[in-house]
Amino acid sequence: MFRDMLRFAGAILLMMSLAGCGISSGNKNPPQTDDAQYKAQHYKQDGMLGITSVNPNDPLNPTYHHYEDDTNLMKAVLAQLQGIEKSNISINGPKAKVKITPKASLTPAQVDELRSQAQMALNTNMPRYKVTVKMTR
Repeated sequence: MFRDMLRFAGAILLMMSLAGCGISSGNKNPPQTDDAQYKAQHYKQDGMLGITSVNPNDPLNPTYHHYEDDTNLMKAVLAQLQGIEKSNISINGPKAKVKITPKASLTPAQVDELRSQAQMALNTNMPRYKVTVKMTR
């Protein structure tokens, strides 16, 4: 008697679990999920399933840079501009602050033009930084 009751309870639990999963519910049109809006994305053909660009601070990554490399590039860009006596570059995360001391012989209009040229040149060559150029006397 106890075994029959146990079998009956097991059969009821099995039917309830199947109905809960939707197998025996007879639902022929399951609800639409948001999976239809996603497009398949492919890995880069780098032989590493796209993981080479995962860590930007990996020295083997071609986009790996040191702050020293970036400041050297900024100094090279500023060296191409005429009228700069001295420059100071400080980098803090995504921000680069550049202080330029112009030559004393420059007029205020030339100093403003020099600041504009330096700002444009650094923004063009260092797009990963938000560059701020200040002129000091």
